Amino acid sequence: MKKFFPINKSLKISFWLFGSVLVGIALAIFLLLLQKSPPTATPISFPIAPIASPSAIASPSAKPTKSASPSSTINFPIAPVSFAQLAYGVPILMYHYVGNNPNPADRQRDILSITPDKLDAQFAWLSTNGYTPITLDTLYGLFGKKEAINKPIVLTFDDGYIDFYINAFPLFQKYHFHVVSFIPTGLIGGSYYMTWGQIKEIQNSGLVSFQAHSISHPNLTTLSYDKMLYEISESKKILEQQTGTSVNFMAYPYGASDPSVWKAALSAGYVGGVGTWLGKAAGPGINMPRIRIIGTISLPEFAAKVSQ
Repeated sequence: MKKFFPINKSLKISFWLFGSVLVGIALAIFLLLLQKSPPTATPISFPIAPIASPSAIASPSAKPTKSASPSSTINFPIAPVSFAQLAYGVPILMYHYVGNNPNPADRQRDILSITPDKLDAQFAWLSTNGYTPITLDTLYGLFGKKEAINKPIVLTFDDGYIDFYINAFPLFQKYHFHVVSFIPTGLIGGSYYMTWGQIKEIQNSGLVSFQAHSISHPNLTTLSYDKMLYEISESKKILEQQTGTSVNFMAYPYGASDPSVWKAALSAGYVGGVGTWLGKAAGPGINMPRIRIIGTISLPEFAAKVSQ
């Protein structure tokens, strides 16, 4: 057995040397890694859109300044958590301008405008198909009661433009439809808007319920609570003084609202409000949904939006 010992000893020495080399290499790599500084992380910036400065709030004696056509590019589809996209309930339709677009290049105006002919065709379809246009006060009276109205629907028109008096009012009379008009009180009498005399003339027909749309049409969510409350409460008071009737509802300008706005509306004495988020009203609410009727819609598309 002794003759094999030198070979075994030689192998042991070789293994030991090989292992030492591996350990040395590993140690060298480890020391090299320790000397390298870790890479510096590049900070990630999230672009935040600047919040527009709050609109100036006019006192009752001052006339607010505002462009004739409220910006239509702002959209705040804010829905309360308790609501979902509803496939049932009462449709509340939303209109703005009723007239031909004076500037064909203004695509946004095409969305906000509907021609009198198209509105006439839509009203004819509603009448033929048995729909009953009602006011928001009547709608609230329906919730939770067994009395039924055949196919109730609410037709709302925002902003109090002069074409409401010229083009839309004759159609209400033609079909004897009841509708709701949301009025920004501080803009009445200005360019493109109705006068108080015209509003009172329309009201005497008994077909139109005038409800609030703030004073100067600001984005209420950008205002301080006091200014927001002033816009909400004073518009209600002014409208009630001018029309001699109770104002129980408001439409939030641009559809922009949040819990603070809803709190202000409730404290001002409103019983309900409407936004611009899509759905049908299945119960009373301070931010009920509406269905926007754009100017480019076809009659079959209109029928589908209302009946689906």
